[in-house]
Amino acid sequence: MKLTKQAINTQEEVAELYETIKVIWPEVFTPIIGAEQVAYMLRTYQSPENIAAEIESGARYFLLKVQGQPVGYTAYEVRDEDIYLSKIYLSQTVRGKGYSSEVFDWYEEVAREHGKHYVRLRVNQGNTRAIEVYEHRGFINKGVLISPIGEGFEMTDFVFEKEV
Repeated sequence: MKLTKQAINTQEEVAELYETIKVIWPEVFTPIIGAEQVAYMLRTYQSPENIAAEIESGARYFLLKVQGQPVGYTAYEVRDEDIYLSKIYLSQTVRGKGYSSEVFDWYEEVAREHGKHYVRLRVNQGNTRAIEVYEHRGFINKGVLISPIGEGFEMTDFVFEKEV
């Protein structure tokens, strides 16, 4: 079954995307950062308002679907030196079926189309499954980035990079 990418541009599409985010974020992040931080990040970092503002400032969001059903989402920004892959999440129901490889192949194409030589991303240090996927795809850990995000929470991430 083929993975399709639906570009998110309108408020209605953002609302549809948010329904998928509300399912995926707790399943991915509650074991890593706890329910309280997940709830905070859904209200702020991944809120429909924040997503709309990111799109307005140039981020590109896509709802990932299989047979018309949402199974994940991804987002990126074209920056001076690279493609910044800001989000890539798949529902646990479709993990291990090769869809993340499809998305990574696509990001490498996007980088080449924009004349960029790197794809970069951040990943929570506790997200060992994602880290394994990134390393398998040839990403290299370039260091640690800790960002306070409000209400005493912080994102403690690794920065990964792949030359394309």
